[in-house]
Amino acid sequence: MSRAAQLLHVFEQDLQQDCADYLGLRGLMQELYDQLLKRDCGRIDLLNRQIGDMLEQMGARAQRRSKILTAFRLDKGAEGMQKLLDHFPPAQRARLRESWEQLGQLAAQCKRLNERNGKLLAMHHEILDQLLGETDPAQLYAPQPC
Repeated sequence: MSRAAQLLHVFEQDLQQDCADYLGLRGLMQELYDQLLKRDCGRIDLLNRQIGDMLEQMGARAQRRSKILTAFRLDKGAEGMQKLLDHFPPAQRARLRESWEQLGQLAAQCKRLNERNGKLLAMHHEILDQLLGETDPAQLYAPQPC
């Protein structure tokens, strides 16, 4: 197998794994939201570790994809990715383009879920601050109403 063929094979495997992992990440992010609502600290910690491990693996694959684009002397943007996909036979190319689009959609969904989880955490923090009577440090030196 030529070096180019090996790189294309790695790209295909990584893309399939990323799609599977982003589906898993989406599930973990949804479960994290549920556990945040329940305030189950033990489960939240476990989910955060699982999410962190998964993100680390996906990050490594993204770096490898970047190196593959470089090996083919392609830009690291969308145009470069489309040119890389052109190296595959037509039927395989179509399937991989669908997977690439699915990956983008899954990543966007995970980003939205992460933002939702962050908003919930911020709301919890704000409520705790109100309950504990803590104020914003910047307000300590602001004029107080009489």
